[in-house]
Parts: sequence; C-alpha cells; structure tokens
Amino acid sequence: MARHSVTQRRRALDIVFEADQKEILVPGLLKELLAERQVISTSQVPIQESGVRLVELIADNLYEIDGLIDEYSKWGLRRLALLDRAILRLGLAEICFDGLDIAVAVKEYSEIVRELGDTRSIGFITAIFNKAGEAFRSQQAATQAETASEVAVGTEAAVSVAESGDLTESEEPADSEYLTESEDEAESVISESEPDEAPDETDGITHS
Repeated sequence: MARHSVTQRRRALDIVFEADQKEILVPGLLKELLAERQVISTSQVPIQESGVRLVELIADNLYEIDGLIDEYSKWGLRRLALLDRAILRLGLAEICFDGLDIAVAVKEYSEIVRELGDTRSIGFITAIFNKAGEAFRSQQAATQAETASEVAVGTEAAVSVAESGDLTESEEPADSEYLTESEDEAESVISESEPDEAPDETDGITHS
C-alpha cells in the first residue's frame, strides 16, 4: 500500500466533491472528470499518480462504499453535507480497499476536516470509519476463511478419490492377465477333447 500525501488527498477530494456537487457521481462520469482535471486544473499542484489512484479506487468501489456510509450513518448518505460525504468516501476507500489502518485514517482525515470543514463532524466521521471499516474487514475475513475451508475440503476429496482409484487398480489384475488365463484354459479344453488317433474310416465298411 502506497500512502497518499495530504496534498494528493486534497486533489482527490476536490474531484469527488465536484462530481457530487454536479450530480455526476457515478463511476464512469467520475473517471471522465478525473481525466479532465488531469489536463485542466485550477490548483497550484495538479492531481498526480497518488491522487489519481485514490479517485479510481473510489470509482471502482463507489456503490459498496456508499452502501457502508448509508448503513452506518444514522442520518443516511443523502442527508450528509457534501464535504462530509466526500471525506467519508475517500477515507473508507483507503481503509477498505487500500489497507490503511483505521486509526491512521481517523487521525489524517480529521486534519482535513479541521482545515476545510466543521470540527463537529470529526466525531461523526470517526464513528463511521470505525464501524464501517471494522464491519467490512470482519466480513472480508469471514469470506476468506470460508473460501479457504472450501478449498481444503475440495483438496481432501480429490486426494481421497485419487487414493481410492490407486487401491482399485492395485487389486484388479490387468486385462492381459485375464486374456492369458482364458487362452490357457481354452487350449486345455481343446487338447482334452481331441483323440490321440483319428478313426479308420474303412473299419465300418463290409467287404463282400
């Protein structure tokens, strides 16, 4: 995981905020706006690779991120201030899909809130980061454990079938063995049924 600088988080935040404000915050349109801002930007420091990756992370996982915010916010996603929504989206993208530690996210995004927004939002944002982040990671861990268990069961079954096949093959004689035994028996029967000498055909004829 590459850490995003404060400046590049700010540039990513600007783009996500703008897209939401213009009501074009859907994955495809967000990426289009990102492409535009990479060419035309009013910021002294334009968005760079780190910021671009963060916006793309949000675009690729937008609906899941919004679902987490909606689930763990008592007010719901749409009733939140635009800035709070943007900060939550960025923070949860890093926590859930980029491996950022929750405590680190709380600390670093709180600084952005202090700089740009209402400090009263810090407690609310902290609570969402903790609840949604922990729930996501718990679900992810459970899914991975279930997948690992299924793979283990499948492997054991495959090994059992293979061992069973090996045992069956070792117990059954090869086809050539059956064929040899059958041929030997047939030759024995033929040999027993044949007389030692052919009868003389003239013995049954009466001479006058």
